[in-house]
Amino acid sequence: MEAQRLYRLAAGVQVRREKFGLLFYNYRGPRLYFLASGDLLDEGLFQGERRLGDWVQARPAPAGQPREGIVRRLEQLLHLLEEKGLIHGEPVC
Repeated sequence: MEAQRLYRLAAGVQVRREKFGLLFYNYRGPRLYFLASGDLLDEGLFQGERRLGDWVQARPAPAGQPREGIVRRLEQLLHLLEEKGLIHGEPVC
């Protein structure tokens, strides 16, 4: 389950917050990746210090959205970032 994973940026990747969500810059490309995540995600997750589930619990939930739905949406977004080689997820037992 993705909620039990820690996430870090891949080597050569930087991320910054924008109005639409996050902007990833891959120096190996160079390529820009825009992630329309709104307020669901910020660059703090990619420090590898908290599991996704714990990170979501520590943040205020957007009005009318159950935390389980937020975790599922974030899992989808993070999977896409992993497929692009921008982040690495590490399982935590």
